[in-house]
This record gives sequence, structure tokens and C-alpha cells, in this order.
Amino acid sequence: MANPERMHLAFWEWMIRGDDDPLTAEGGALAQLGLTMRAGVLKSGYGPYRARDLFQVPLNRDDGPIWTFDRMGQTRTELPDGRVICVGGEHEDSYDPDFCIYNDVVVFGPADQIEIYGYPKPVFPPTDFHTASLIGDRVIIIGCLGYPDDRRPGRTPVYALDLSDYRVSEVSVTGAAPGWVFKHEAEATPDGIITIRGGTIIEEREGKRVYRRNVEEFALNTRSGVWQRLTNRNWSQFSVRQEDRGLFVLERSPKREQLFPHAVEYTTEPCEDWSGIRFVVQGVPVSVTVGVSEIDIIVEGELPGEMAGQIAEEVRTNTEVAIQQRCVLQRL
Repeated sequence: MANPERMHLAFWEWMIRGDDDPLTAEGGALAQLGLTMRAGVLKSGYGPYRARDLFQVPLNRDDGPIWTFDRMGQTRTELPDGRVICVGGEHEDSYDPDFCIYNDVVVFGPADQIEIYGYPKPVFPPTDFHTASLIGDRVIIIGCLGYPDDRRPGRTPVYALDLSDYRVSEVSVTGAAPGWVFKHEAEATPDGIITIRGGTIIEEREGKRVYRRNVEEFALNTRSGVWQRLTNRNWSQFSVRQEDRGLFVLERSPKREQLFPHAVEYTTEPCEDWSGIRFVVQGVPVSVTVGVSEIDIIVEGELPGEMAGQIAEEVRTNTEVAIQQRCVLQRL
């Protein structure tokens, strides 16, 4: 395969365009939202299940995934000339037979043209939950979740997409990079500086991979290829999970008001995340966020002694009481 290789596949373009609305005949509230129910699972009406319905393709994991443009973690970059550059993304999660992380580039032209470009995996690996920043005549692609075997804790993937021919090349970088970061934000300046903040970082500790929130800011000088760490917060982070690896859903999910500590004085703060709480202890904000598999606790500053750990332990205990399941605490 070339770098890039123009993919002339009518089926892929048909899946992108969404011709012949698959939901028109079904009607109903789900159809209005672009959704459909298949085998008891809520699916997009424009994803692989659309093709399975129309072409009577049986569901068989051994056949591999059906190509789709219905993706999460994809970037879309609008260019001054009217083009829109779409990079990578993933469809569903690993439980789904159509799960796939893509390493393609789809270009929408100003006159409704569609061009699809593929790449050899060694040149551009499957990439999702990255950022794409327009710098001159290139799109700089930073970060990735990727498949588990492709993740390299401590390394930050950086690629450049040349907008003249859509060639992808890896960018050689040095300095204090954020690590294996994904679901972050990027802000670019006209002088070629890209600042990274937020998201999640995968780290390797004692032979195990740890997921921690990125609370620092990093800047990449795209001219020199040098990363610089802009902050040094070093906030304490903890996670609470169920001992049996159960999920925090339905009756196994604690109510937000059950998470507040009782052994310390605090004041509450508004929380933008509907699944979490924020409170302040001795002038230091603490955020608690309930995820599907873990509850994240971040102490956004310095507290005396072991107070940060004590607060995290109380959140663990409160969770355990609320859901009647044994929970474990981990310091990240």
C-alpha cells in the first residue's frame, strides 16, 4: 500500500453519504434521532447495521467488521479552501463485531466530493481520540488511544498530514512530552505552537498500565519538534473500583450526595460534570467523578499530612456502603 493510497470503493462512499435513508420506513422517536434497535442493542441507523439490514448480511464476528464512517474519536478539520479533513476514529468498543479503529483520511471537497485515503499501518497506525491542528499546509495529529498492543506509555505519537498530497509522516520530537495521551484538547497559535491540556494519560507502573487524568499543560513547537511542560501541578489522584471489576451502573452506581466525606469540613462547589461532585477542603478543591468502571478523585493542591489519602479512603468507604459491594482504592 502506498502513502497515501486513494481508495476507490463505492460501498465506502455510499456508507459515508448516507443515501437511501435507512430509517424512513421505521419512523418513531428513535428514527428521528438517527438510531435503531437491533438484537436488543441501540445502534446508529447509518452504521454497519444499516448495511446488514439492507443487504441481509448475517452477524458473524469471524467475518470481520463492516467498514463504516459512524465513528467516535474522529477529528474534522475545516480548511480555508472549503475542504474538511477527517482523520481516523473508532466504531463501537471491543465487544462489538464491527469494532474497528481506523487509520484513514476522508476528505470532503467544497462541491460535495469525497476522497478516501488509506495508509500502511507502520506509516500511520490506527488512531482515535487524538487532536488535529492546522499548522500552515499541514495537519498535526497528536495523541491516540489505539489498540492495547499499539500503546506505548511514555511516548506521545505525533504525525503530520501534508495537505498538498495527503502523505502522512511521523514527526520526530524531543523534550518533556505528555506521554500516551488521548481525549485531550489542543490549541494552536499562528507561530506553530500547539498546547495540549486535559485528557487521559496511560502510564506503566510495576508492569501494569495505569490510567490517570492529565492535569498538566504541554506545548509542542512544531518548528523545532521540542515539547515543553508548562505546568507543575502534581495533583494527587486516586481511583476507586469494585473488587469484582463490576461497573458503576444502575443499582451499582452511588448517588452523588453519598460521596461527600464526613470526617473533614468542606464547602461545596458547582460541578460541570453531571456524574461528579466538587468540594473545597482548607482552600483546596477536590473533584470526584463517577465513571463506568472507576471513580476518579483529584485533589487539586497540597493538603497537610495524609489528608488527601484519608479523603480518598472515605470516598471508597462511602461508595462501598452505597452500592453494597467491596471496593478498592488505588493511588495513581
